[in-house]
Amino acid sequence: MTLFQGCILLILVVVAIFIVRAARQITRTAEAAEYLLITTAEKVDQTKNTFDLIENVSGLLDAGWYKALKLGMDFVQRWKHK
Repeated sequence: MTLFQGCILLILVVVAIFIVRAARQITRTAEAAEYLLITTAEKVDQTKNTFDLIENVSGLLDAGWYKALKLGMDFVQRWKHK
């Protein structure tokens, strides 16, 4: 084997090692991104329940029966103060 062939072989080995290490790093990055997405999706699902509850409560506050109940409570409080 000549010096030129030895240099080419060495370059090919270095490039192969670089490609393998880059592929491993890409795999690790993809796994971390997948974990982050799954965790984020779980957090969004948890907060969705909270926002649904807030929406339901605000809907109840806007409902007519709540306003009637509040009017009744105001009447009772005024009646107690007299």
